[in-house]
Parts: sequence; structure tokens; C-alpha cells
Amino acid sequence: GDPRKRMRFFDPLRNEYFFDRNRPSFDAILYYYQSGGRLRRPVNVPVDIFLEEIKFYELGEEVIENFKEDEGFIKEEERPLPDNEFQRQVWLLFEYPESSGPARGIAIVSVLVILISIVIFCLETLPEFREETKYSEDHLPLNRTSRMKKPNPFTDPFFIVETLCIVWFSFELLVRFFMCPSKPAFFKNIMNMIDIVAIMPYFITLGLELAEHQGNGQQAMSLAILRVIRLVRVFRIFKLSRHSKGLQIL
Repeated sequence: GDPRKRMRFFDPLRNEYFFDRNRPSFDAILYYYQSGGRLRRPVNVPVDIFLEEIKFYELGEEVIENFKEDEGFIKEEERPLPDNEFQRQVWLLFEYPESSGPARGIAIVSVLVILISIVIFCLETLPEFREETKYSEDHLPLNRTSRMKKPNPFTDPFFIVETLCIVWFSFELLVRFFMCPSKPAFFKNIMNMIDIVAIMPYFITLGLELAEHQGNGQQAMSLAILRVIRLVRVFRIFKLSRHSKGLQIL
């Protein structure tokens, strides 16, 4: 040990060192030195207290890691950070909510947008919020035909709110993609794949709606495809697991 650090624990009246620490833990730490590196926690000492004693007596990071492994602690994976300072700061803002106050604020905004999107998805299924298709009849000289007049989806309040949510989701995804330290690792992350799948239905739906308004698509086929695609929006629920360890376990 360091003699200078020990001096503040020395009692000159008794000519001894006095450490006001956990007594049973000291026996185990003394045995660590006597046995040449064997460290065993006493059964009557809690793990957190014994860990504090190891840090106090400065046994080293390697000893701490070995102790945690022996006690069954799950070793956290090393999370690489971008080399560029600006990229690192932005990456921390969007990927690690615990890193700072602004990062927590962004995480809260993200959770609120996800919840709004899920609520909109649920409300759209209710009959009272659904705009019924309107019918009109065109009388032609030779025959009588009926034509369906579909409401304009781009003026629908649900569509507008959905668009705002997608703008945030897309912005968040693009920022994390361009700032991530490893592009291959980004695509291997299941949470990023969920984020991509969660926004795809909107753009597919938008493309089909535009094609239909321009007269390039078949309405019956588009309607069937839209119903299937909208079910994929359920994946947005899993976006919440990015901000919840419990949901990640599920």
C-alpha cells in the first residue's frame, strides 16, 4: 500500500492503524494478501458492502471484476463510442438517456411521441372516428354506373398527427445512423430493425395513396394491401423497449 495514504489512519497514542470499516470484511481482505490472491466474501457480509470494502482497500479493478463474476454479476458489454467529439456528443444524446439531462429530455420526447402514435393507431380502429366512404352516381347516356368517392386522407387529422410522429421517428433514426460508431453493428441491432419496420408502413401507405390519387393503382388491391401494412404498425409498441429494461426482457 501507499504509506502516505495510511498515515491518516495511524493513531500515535496507541501506535497502531485504526480503520473504521466493516470488521468481517477485513478478515477476508487480510486473507487475500496472506493466501496470495484468494478472495472470498464472508457469508454474513452483503455483496454491496463487501464491494465497497474492496474499493476502499484498493485491491484493483481486476479483483473487482473477478469478484463480480464469482458473485454472478452479468458483465456489461463494452459500448464503443464515435471518435469524433461532435458525433460522440450527439450519439450520447440519442442513445444513452442516462448520460445527461438533455439526453433524458430527448428520451422523454421520444416516449411521448411513441405513445401518441400508438393512441392514434388505436383510435383509427374505432367506428366513430372512421370517415365513411361516400358514394355518388354518375348517369351516363348509355349506361348507369356508380363511383366511390374516397375521402382525402391527406386532410385527415389522424394522418397529420401520424405524419408528425413519423417525422420525429425518421429524424431520430437518421441521426443515430449517421452518428453511430459502426454502421454494420447498427444494422445488427434488433432495436434499430424494429425502428425501421415501425416507420415503413407509413411510407408504403403514402406511396399507395399518391398512386391512387393519380389514377395509377387499383383501389381494391390498394385497400387490401393497406390493411395488411397497417397491422405492421403494431411494432411501434416495441419501440418503447428501447427506453425500458423490463420490456427488453419480455
